[in-house]
Amino acid sequence: MRKVILAAAITTFSCIMTISAYAGNWVKNNTGWWYDNGNGTWPSSSWQWIDGNSDGIAECYYFDGAGYCMLNTTTPDNYSVNGSGAWTVNGVVQTKNASTEKSDSYYMEKYASVIDKWRNDEAGYALDPVYDFIDINGNGSKELIIGDRDNGFITGIYTLNNETPVEIVIDPGVSDWRFNVLKGGYISTSNSNASWDTNSLSILDSDDNRIWVSKAYYKHFDGEAEVYEVNDVQVSKGAYINELKKYNIEKENIRLTRSIK
Repeated sequence: MRKVILAAAITTFSCIMTISAYAGNWVKNNTGWWYDNGNGTWPSSSWQWIDGNSDGIAECYYFDGAGYCMLNTTTPDNYSVNGSGAWTVNGVVQTKNASTEKSDSYYMEKYASVIDKWRNDEAGYALDPVYDFIDINGNGSKELIIGDRDNGFITGIYTLNNETPVEIVIDPGVSDWRFNVLKGGYISTSNSNASWDTNSLSILDSDDNRIWVSKAYYKHFDGEAEVYEVNDVQVSKGAYINELKKYNIEKENIRLTRSIK
């Protein structure tokens, strides 16, 4: 059993875990901060969304194998956390709504126009389109993800902007993109043919804005020199390969189970 030293400052750092039915508290000992779930357990080797000041907005923290919150560093899965342990992207703390989740009927209503377009083959191409509502970046608002039941590809992603559906736009004029939803709110896309390969990596921030992280392009026309580009700048093959290593983020286990047609 871990021996702890309780301090008055803990009261300003206490919260209720959004993924637990128990009241929890931050606790500090000589090693660091850990989180008491309130039921005799604590998180370890995992991310946890915690509403630290009970304002209805949760931040995400990573706890190491011993159960201590990692501070001002890079986590084992290559995400940044600040001096308070909160997950950040480009220095901005990422948050999610810790209040009661909206029902599926809410999302059915808000995304109805998009679902109808896919049902009528007006929005995209999928032999047997399926969909589901999934909170990609953990901010409390669910995205609409469209896919194809037969091949398992994700063919469209939409988010809500002021309760209005907005498509996650990729390069215009390019069809047959393949989306991958990755851990931490990241989205990768890929497309290729006999002459070129294109790849992109972006992230949905806590306001559901898409922020570009990387674009990588490889041109290999017959009889011409190979061309590699990263973020629209020509680079060496090695630099191109290194850029694609950024895409090695674990995929979310997404199953689309709702039929459109």
